[in-house]
Amino acid sequence: MKSRSERGFSLVEVIVANFLLIIGIAIIASIIAMISEKNFFSQRQTQAVILAQNKIDELLNEGYSTSELDAGVNYENYLNPVNATGDSSGVFYQYWDIYDVDPIERSKKIVSTVQWDGMDGETKTVSLTAICIDESN
Repeated sequence: MKSRSERGFSLVEVIVANFLLIIGIAIIASIIAMISEKNFFSQRQTQAVILAQNKIDELLNEGYSTSELDAGVNYENYLNPVNATGDSSGVFYQYWDIYDVDPIERSKKIVSTVQWDGMDGETKTVSLTAICIDESN
């Protein structure tokens, strides 16, 4: 006859251990999926902010009198949808709006907007605003 210490594990103990292992693996898998989704969103949002900022920088560098700063006009990137570098065939839609700034004379507000579809199917948006002031006088 074998002593108690040589009999091994019972079937119930093996089933409980496997059940706990499966639960642990499922929790870790869901955490990894959530982290991947958040990382993907952060990457897209960073790319969108860079696109919006690049458009503002471009317009500010062209100066107050450029034709792309006509107040009351809504512009759309003719390459839409654009990729992270502003070239065609991407996932981002880029727009910018120009407004006169009241009561500040000879100044225009630039609102640069970038949109994309998130993994959840909802439209995500980044908007940046800048003021361009005519410094010619």
